[in-house]
Amino acid sequence: MILKLRKLLKQHKTTSLIELSNKLKVSLNKIKNISSGRTRVSSLFVNRSQHRVSPRHSKELAELIGIVLGDGNIYKFNRCQRLTISCNGSYKNYVKHVSYLARNIFKNSPSVIKRSKANCCDVTLYMQDIDKALGLPAGNKINNSVRIPEWILKKREYSKKCLKGLFETDGHYGLSKKNYVEYIQFCNECTSLKKSVFDALGFLKYSPQLGKNYVRLAKKIEVRKFIEEMDFVRPFPSLAN
Repeated sequence: MILKLRKLLKQHKTTSLIELSNKLKVSLNKIKNISSGRTRVSSLFVNRSQHRVSPRHSKELAELIGIVLGDGNIYKFNRCQRLTISCNGSYKNYVKHVSYLARNIFKNSPSVIKRSKANCCDVTLYMQDIDKALGLPAGNKINNSVRIPEWILKKREYSKKCLKGLFETDGHYGLSKKNYVEYIQFCNECTSLKKSVFDALGFLKYSPQLGKNYVRLAKKIEVRKFIEEMDFVRPFPSLAN
């Protein structure tokens, strides 16, 4: 296996695995798996055209889109795309849940890579046309003015699942020290995304507040109803009685 990799390095006029990764437009992790014998060299040249999906609208797809809008990134290579969802490594059940959603939607098992210098796990998938499957643009989310897709905002169950994904990534529960008001909020720097979260909460008959960097629910009865209705996988701090 090492001899085959050396041959590839020479063939593509590269001197390191990182250079080979960039040249072939495949993940460094995949090349490392080849060097350790866990994956065949031939997998580098699999015809990726067969790795396309066109998922139907569903609650699972709506939730995954919410997760990607929050903590996900779609990076576009020449021959494929990479979906990366960064998760807090402390919430193992949540990492498993995100992996399940990605596997079920894309019919392909993602890699789960733990970062060595941070308590973080990256759920990563390489395929073609990930952006088209999710209906989200590849690249910087703020520059692309991302928002919740319209088909989600037209159905309550889809809106609930998408908000679940969004709040589990960029959500925060708190208690104001000034007036002891409970609140739960979604924090993000993307103006268009915050506005669509505001619209989705309004569609579900909540009374959201739209601030510069957040969308917030601050009525006690709505905060508790929202947490119960979302059925979060990732835990939030316990609510006071």
